[in-house]
Amino acid sequence: MRTALIARILFVLFLLTGAAGAAAQDENCRNFSWSVGRTIDLFDEPLPTVQSAQSLPKEGVFALQLKPVADVIYMMTPERGSDGSWGATITLENVPAGRYQIALSDDAWVEAIQDNKRLVTFASKRSRECRGVRHSVDVDVQGEPLTLQIGGAHVGRLNIAVVRVWPFEWRW
Repeated sequence: MRTALIARILFVLFLLTGAAGAAAQDENCRNFSWSVGRTIDLFDEPLPTVQSAQSLPKEGVFALQLKPVADVIYMMTPERGSDGSWGATITLENVPAGRYQIALSDDAWVEAIQDNKRLVTFASKRSRECRGVRHSVDVDVQGEPLTLQIGGAHVGRLNIAVVRVWPFEWRW
């Protein structure tokens, strides 16, 4: 009887520990400023996979196959040096003007380029506790092709989301 009571107590403690961990992860994920109703898990598989130097017709969510940084031909010399890691470039051909959030599934740096100029990135966020999203930045896009330069990754494939951020937030 005492063994059953101890087992029940341990089971309840196990459930509470799991719930606390999930709550902590949810709290850390709230640090990312997603637009109205957007879920944190943007990277549901399967995602379309593209190679470095390819173009996509518009913004969205995709997987990017990376290659050694030494083999990547960047449109502009990256502000960060070549660090022997993985990188790529990708161009989004038709991106309407507005503010966009670029989210990466793993640690890496990202630069946004338009009209041969590096765009200012702001609202940069990093998280190790939020499942699926490690780094995100916001950029203001002028409505022409947008090129992303990626580097500093330690994986060969990176999931990327380029999503429009609404200029307002719903308050319930």
